[in-house]
Amino acid sequence: MNLPYLEQDCDLTLRDGLELHYGVNPAFKENTNLVPAFYNHDIAHVLFGLDTSIENEGLTDFRCMFSTTWGVKKYISDYFKDPNAMKVLLSIFKEAGYIKSIFNGFRSFPLWFKVYVDSKKMHKKWEINPDDSKLDMKLSDLRSDYNITVINYKHL
Repeated sequence: MNLPYLEQDCDLTLRDGLELHYGVNPAFKENTNLVPAFYNHDIAHVLFGLDTSIENEGLTDFRCMFSTTWGVKKYISDYFKDPNAMKVLLSIFKEAGYIKSIFNGFRSFPLWFKVYVDSKKMHKKWEINPDDSKLDMKLSDLRSDYNITVINYKHL
């Protein structure tokens, strides 16, 4: 599926990008009903230009922790203290293969530092649970306003 939000200058709104993201796999949207924290994680995929490959999941986690108001402690707490989140995450790892998931996740390790540095260059951190006005803004404008650079792991 073509995901235009992976490009820096995407003119889709955040809402439209999120709908495309949910179009990749309807279970993503269903999981937000089970685990509300997944909603902000999904927004991070779109806002920061990251697909759902295992390599980009690690980058999305880093973006959530360092580029948003979520922060490290609350992000980890929201995931590891929610039994439903753990069930979903473990089922994803099981389906993809535990060893393969870990190996592929670490393939993006060299980009983790770039994401951290980019988060420090942002004009302000992204507020989780954004209001509709943010959802209806173009991604290119949001990225410009926040000084976000799309950094993603591209399969070669």
